[in-house]
Amino acid sequence: MSSKVIFTEKDNKKSSRLIIADNTTYTFNEKPFSGQYGQKVVIKTGEVTIKNSELDLEFSIPFDDDTEANLAEIKVYNLTGTTIKKIKRGNKITIEAGYGTDTGIIFSGYITSRKTRYSDCDKVTTIKALDSMKLKERTLHSITFAKKTKASTILKKLCKMVDLPIADFTIKRDYTYKDKETVDGKLMDNIERLAGICGVSAYILKGKIYVRPLSKGDNTHFTLSDKTGLISVEEFEESETNEKYKDKISGYTVKMLLQHKMQTASILNIKSQEAKGTFRVREGTHEYNGDEFTTTVKVIESVKTTVKKEKKKKSKKKGSKKK
Repeated sequence: MSSKVIFTEKDNKKSSRLIIADNTTYTFNEKPFSGQYGQKVVIKTGEVTIKNSELDLEFSIPFDDDTEANLAEIKVYNLTGTTIKKIKRGNKITIEAGYGTDTGIIFSGYITSRKTRYSDCDKVTTIKALDSMKLKERTLHSITFAKKTKASTILKKLCKMVDLPIADFTIKRDYTYKDKETVDGKLMDNIERLAGICGVSAYILKGKIYVRPLSKGDNTHFTLSDKTGLISVEEFEESETNEKYKDKISGYTVKMLLQHKMQTASILNIKSQEAKGTFRVREGTHEYNGDEFTTTVKVIESVKTTVKKEKKKKSKKKGSKKK
């Protein structure tokens, strides 16, 4: 059962605020850690560098495996007017986070808006940013494919229409259209639809497009347990349906102390009472509110597929007329 614990620093006799963790009191004996149990955040955009050791800040950074760009929100308290003016819409922004010397980039994107307001005595600057440049929404106008065209063939052609390099294209299953197939509407919506038919996820990560199964990802070589920052594990089950298949997806929602290695498609080894094994991260959020410094992810355990039965056209039976 989880409980509230306190992280302390013996050298400077400072204690952190409370967090949720296992039944242990952790102690840092080494001086290099600064702030609350070594939390480190560095935000960079243009000429501006913002550190949590110098200013109060917060963030919420989502990531997932769909084709929509993710919107991060960052709040920084009491910036000077000169610094605020240097934070400009369209500029690249990165966030590095972690503990002590173990840090990594958890967000890289482009600023979409910047607003400053007063809250009591604080001046709060809210920065919003997308994790990739917003793609120009392309609309397809009735592109027709011949009979017996495979869904994977159409999907690959549509991916090539996106102005990004394809980092991976691996499908799990395929479907052959008996009749001509016409594709129209928004390009990214059609990519997502066809990816579902092919049993894969299609998503954009670090300026590249990925098409690959829910089970395939990038090994982080990280084992999560009570000793390495695990906070909680809860089971989940959901389903996804398209015109050809129904997928029943099961896995776990996992909360941990912020881990910069976690991103879309990270392969994570979990050792806990609730879950043991290797799982693929589907989506998640890095969060910091000045106290709690956490990463929450959904990991996939299994995908069970049911083929939907095609509706047969009813034929009219000729009946004999009564005399």
